[in-house]
Parts: sequence; structure tokens; C-alpha cells
Amino acid sequence: MTLRRVLIALLAGALGGFSIFGVLVYRASSVEHLEPAEALERFAAIRRDGSPREPLLTFDEDGRVVRRRTLPADAPAPLSRLRALAYQATDRRLVSVDMPFWFFELKAPAAGYVLGGTGLDLDRLGITAADLKQHGPGIVVDHTRQNGDRLLVWTE
Repeated sequence: MTLRRVLIALLAGALGGFSIFGVLVYRASSVEHLEPAEALERFAAIRRDGSPREPLLTFDEDGRVVRRRTLPADAPAPLSRLRALAYQATDRRLVSVDMPFWFFELKAPAAGYVLGGTGLDLDRLGITAADLKQHGPGIVVDHTRQNGDRLLVWTE
């Protein structure tokens, strides 16, 4: 009888964990279909309200990731959110992600799953929660491709 209760408790805990993960994923991302001008205005609004500092990561002509080496002069503020906005020009699809930073910090592989719809590959970028905390709030990536696709990632 005790083994049966332990197994039931483990199964209930696993189902609860998967349910919480599902709710976080569902609430963290959204998809809209927008004309290019509307999408560009969303990006512009975020950049107007965002950090004046340069992005932490950029891409060179060959598509390789270039990391900015200078750190903020003052101690960075604690991070509360990791956000991303991606526009796929051919599909006119705008994907936005807004997740608690603690989720990214504790579950980076699961956060990568949430960010997957944006085309953001955390492994390729080589970015970690520690890097973002050291950088502080601000723009992480702001990249536009020649085909009109755009990716903007920032922390708050």
C-alpha cells in the first residue's frame, strides 16, 4: 500500500509540474499577424522606451555573434523579465515573449523552448543568465536581416 501511495504522489507531482510549465509557456508567448509597418512601429516603440546602451550581442557580416566587452560602469539593477519580439516578414508574423527572469535563470533549456518561436537560439548566442545579470537591464540583441526579419531581445 505504501509503494502505491508513493507512486501516486510522484505521478501527481509530475502532472502538477507539467501543468505549471504548460501554463508558463502558454502565458509567456503570443503570435499576431501584422503588416510590416505595424510591426516596425512596435519595435520602434520598444527601442524608444528602452536602454540607450548598445546591445550586448551583435552579428558581423558573416552572421557570427559578436559580444560587447564593455560592462556598465555602475552596478546593474536586478532583472525581473526577459522579453523578445520577432517579426517574420514573409509570414507577416509577430511573435512576442515575456517571461519572468527567474524562469530563465532556473530553467534555461525550458526557456529556450518558450523562445523557440522567435528564432532565438540561446546555444548559438552563448548567452547565460549570469551574462544577462552582469549586463543589467537593456537590449540584448537587436538584429534585422536583409529579408526584413527582425529580432529584438531585452531584459527589464
